Formats: sequence, structure tokens, C-alpha cells
Amino acid sequence: MAGIDLNRTSTGVKLTPEQSDEIWQDATKSSVVMQLARRVSLPGSGISFDTLGEAAPAKWVGETDEKPVINPTVGSRILKPYKMARIITVSTEFARDKATLWNAIKAQAAESVAKTVDMTFLTGAIAAPSTDGMDTLADAQAVSLGKSAYADFMKVYEKISVNGGNLNGWAMSPEGQAKILGATDANGRPLITPDVSSTTIGNVLGAPVHKSPWGHKAAVSGGSAAPEILGVAGDWSQALFGVVGGITIKASDIATVKVGEEMVSLWQRNMLGFLAEFECGFIVKNKTRFVKITA
Repeated sequence: MAGIDLNRTSTGVKLTPEQSDEIWQDATKSSVVMQLARRVSLPGSGISFDTLGEAAPAKWVGETDEKPVINPTVGSRILKPYKMARIITVSTEFARDKATLWNAIKAQAAESVAKTVDMTFLTGAIAAPSTDGMDTLADAQAVSLGKSAYADFMKVYEKISVNGGNLNGWAMSPEGQAKILGATDANGRPLITPDVSSTTIGNVLGAPVHKSPWGHKAAVSGGSAAPEILGVAGDWSQALFGVVGGITIKASDIATVKVGEEMVSLWQRNMLGFLAEFECGFIVKNKTRFVKITA
């Protein structure tokens, strides 16, 4: 694609739908949450989703018998958007090549989105901005992968299915995928089943395995000890990822930005700063249908 028309006189730029989609497509390729959760469009104030309890089975009745009445449990969940932002700085010399500039901004923005989404909603490595209308899977029920790999993977399956869930995706870090690739059943056969028709590395217990570079969280020792997180498995039909509109970018060459503890003048250093902002949200309708996988 031709470079987006951003220059030193720009004060604010709204990306076209095509340009916004380019960034979201690149982010989706890297973010497991964005791949697996159901994407919905959000108004700025959020949106309410009605929920129903488990469906009771119908009953056999005679020709003139009274028909049974089922009163389902009704509830609702609010999905609210929150803003994430990133400032990308480049030299004015670099910015002269607009095609290179656009590709750099696109790559930086896409990776920033994917990284923040997965580290927030999968592992909690980045703290969520709020618990009001936003969930994470960091506090889902846990299963530790020990030496009995097959039995441990079956525990994951059982914990999801016993709560009415359908295991349809493994969101695994590289460390978690190493565990899966080395896992065998009771007869020593690899647990993973290759799937040549998919972009995933294969299936485990009938569900595809997706890789997230940011689906890992190191173990924490001491008073607030927590195990190493390798990934999350679950029924992803229960997860909703909401997006408000497109991505906005503002450009400036006279701003002062904070880099670490240092205030940097873009004008003094012949630099351009691009502020990319996007709003999104994430909720899980039934968190008991997910399992956090730990070491």
C-alpha cells in the first residue's frame, strides 16, 4: 500500500477503514485473543449482552398432555471499551520515505495492540485498566502440567466440559507449546495431531493450538507467590472482544514526550511523534469454561 500522508504539518489523522483494517489484521495475526474471541462493534458507552442459563431438555408428552414450562435463568453482562495508546517516534529523515514510514507505523501499532491485548486478557501480566465491564482470564481455574502430561491435559478438558463448555482452542505461549509438543499419551504417542489444513501447529484433544508470543507470565515467588502461566484453554464462544471505530493517529514535530524519566523535545532532535490510540474491551460470559495452564 502507498504510504499514508503524514507529515510535519499534520495535527490529526483519522485512518481510512482500509488503513485501520491493515493494522487490525496484522494485530490479529499476532494476538491469540483477537483470533479466538468473538469480535463485536462497540459504541463508546459500551453495550449490554443478555445471558441465559443452561437449556433444560425438552420432555416427551402425550397427544393431549400438559406441556412442561421451562424458566431459564436470565442475566446480563456489560462490555465497556477502554483506551490504549502508544507514541511512536521517528526521525524526520526517516519520515521522508512515506512508504517506509507507513510500514513502520503499521508494524509498531499492530504489535503494540496485540501485545497489550494478550498480556492483559490472557495472563494479567499487564494490569487491566478496570474491572468494570472488563474481564481477564488471569483468574480462571488452573491446571498444572506435571510429568503425567496426558492426564493433565485431560484435566483441562474435564474442567471445561463439566461446566458445559466445549474446548475449541488452546492459546499457548512458546513455553506452553514446548510442553504440548513433548507430551505423549499412555502408549508414548505424541498427543498433538498435525492439521495440514490449518495455520495452527495442530490439535490437542480435538482443539487447535494457537501460539501467542505474549501468552506467558513468569512465576512469582515470595509473599505473593504465583505459578508460571503457560497459556489458556477454553470455550472461546464465551469470550467477546469489542472494538470502537477505527484507529486514530496524531502527528507532531513540536511536542515534548517523556522517554523513561527524560523529557525529549521532538523539535530539538529533528524527530516526529505519532500518537496511535484505539479503544477495545473484553468480557467472558462464563469464566468456568476456561482453564489457566500453569507449570
